This record gives sequence, structure tokens and C-alpha cells, in this order.
Amino acid sequence: MPIIEITLPAPTLDHQTDTFDAIEELILIGQEHAFVEKDGQILGIVCLDNLLEKYEPANISETKIAYYAEPLTIISEYQNKSQVGSLMRENNAEHIAVTKRTGDCMGIAALKH
Repeated sequence: MPIIEITLPAPTLDHQTDTFDAIEELILIGQEHAFVEKDGQILGIVCLDNLLEKYEPANISETKIAYYAEPLTIISEYQNKSQVGSLMRENNAEHIAVTKRTGDCMGIAALKH
């Protein structure tokens, strides 16, 4: 069974944030993941490791984080971890949004490598 790590609460970054600024922000606040939002809607999730892996000084400062965001897959905070792992495999996702009963995103579940 995969090891699942949950980040609560997860920060939110605007979709127009430059990738360099997003990397700096995540490092400064000590977070590995963040939601990407546009007009109050969560669009996806970015991972610091993925942003650093794709870092190209010539291009990255102008590339917006929306470009690197994984599609949003959602689970309820009440689903057990085995369901989370199965959902990740089914959707080929490394990160999944965890929602409250109200449907609001509250955290990010991630496979720990």
C-alpha cells in the first residue's frame, strides 16, 4: 500500500503567479504543495518538487503555475487511506484535494516517495 501524506491546511496560489514566485513562496512557508485557483475556483494542485524539477531559469520566471498544475481530483476527508491510494492509481494522480463535508478544499493528499 502506498504511503499517503496529507497537508492541512494547504496554501492557495493564484493561477497567474509566476513559477519562480511560487517556488519562493512554497519554500518560505515550508509547504510542499499548493492549490491553484482562479476567481475563487480551485483549478488544480502544484507540487514544489515538480516545479523545481522543471526549473529552467530562461523560461520559468515568465511561466505561470497554472501551466504546471495537476488536474483536480477530489476526495472527502472521511474516505480511508486505501480508497485514496486506489483513486490516485485510477486517475494517475500524485496529489488529490481533500474536501470538507461542505465541499470546500481543506488539504492535499500526496503519495510520499
